[in-house]
Amino acid sequence: MKIKKKIKGVFKDSMWSIAGLVIMNVVAQFAVYPILNNRLGVEEYGDIIYLLSIMNIIAISAGSACNYARMRNSADGETFNIQYIVALIILSIVAVISFILMNLFGITKLSTLNLFLFILLTILTMWRFYADVEYRLSLNYIGYFLYYLSITVGYIIGIGLFFITNLWQLAFIPGEILGLAMVFFKGKILCIDAKIDKRMFWDIFKLVSVLFVTDFISSFVFNADRILLKTVMNGTAVAIYYLASLLGKTMSLITTPLNSVMIGYLAKYKGKMDVRFMNICTMASMIAVIFVTFGCTMVSHIILPILYSDQYLATKEYLIIANASQVLYFVANTVTVILLRFSASKYQIYVNLVYAIAFIALCIPAAVFFDMHIFCYALFTTCLLRLIVSLGLGYKDALKG
Repeated sequence: MKIKKKIKGVFKDSMWSIAGLVIMNVVAQFAVYPILNNRLGVEEYGDIIYLLSIMNIIAISAGSACNYARMRNSADGETFNIQYIVALIILSIVAVISFILMNLFGITKLSTLNLFLFILLTILTMWRFYADVEYRLSLNYIGYFLYYLSITVGYIIGIGLFFITNLWQLAFIPGEILGLAMVFFKGKILCIDAKIDKRMFWDIFKLVSVLFVTDFISSFVFNADRILLKTVMNGTAVAIYYLASLLGKTMSLITTPLNSVMIGYLAKYKGKMDVRFMNICTMASMIAVIFVTFGCTMVSHIILPILYSDQYLATKEYLIIANASQVLYFVANTVTVILLRFSASKYQIYVNLVYAIAFIALCIPAAVFFDMHIFCYALFTTCLLRLIVSLGLGYKDALKG
């Protein structure tokens, strides 16, 4: 009965957390993005996707690193806000300097106003990715749902601001602000709760740094498809591949709430990972890859002609392989969360280093010397290798124990 009750609790929490993130992403992916595409044109839209990819590499890596570090440390005892707030401030300063340098060297090529708004959006997104730890620490997934619902409302407001100003960053900024405002006024984790303990802080910052490097590598390669296509081809190529993998990328975002629920429960679980557990993970991974890829491809054939009628024919031939790559990526993400709880944190770096090396060895030559078809298959192979390495490291520890 206890196991049944726990499974029911996990399922219920997963549904709340998935619902919140799905609502937010439905508005972002199927309202905000198509409006940007239709109003600005496919070339400029591709440029925006390129910029958002750069933003996500830094913002998600930094915010998630602090978030997961706090969840990891909460399994061992009480955690304090000040340590993670200072870590985020340091990472925010690094982000500001990085974007100013990127603009100076012509990587982003933004006007002063657009650069300011771009940096502001990045910092807000970084803190937003950390702030949902408010609800993960307490396993309050109804609060998690309301948090992402408030961000969704902000995106709807942002659409109006974009129409008035034609500044695409303003389509997203109100959502990030509303989410953070909810946590600041109703939660606790953004409040100063103690004096900083230097020794404790550096121990925490070491873990944050390891997770940041890990997430940075992962996010870089996850977003590198768009960056590479923009560099080698053009903004139109970015838009075509992005749309071909749209449903798969949207599904990959579901790993965030799933992983939130999983790490929350795993933090309180005192058992060990064994071979039987890894066999279940492997079987579940295979089933998820097959069925979710099929579902994403079918839905893509329905949605893309409606939202992106001008680009549908150009994306049609890449749908299966592009979606499969993203599904492999998000399934591997779930496996690496399990590794984070049970195995050494250095495994996170191993998984993503293999991923990065495979991307450099396979995807860059494919884009430079061949065409989009070969690039898609190269990326699929890279994502498959990442999943295999993740599962292999899990078995390595399971066989020991």
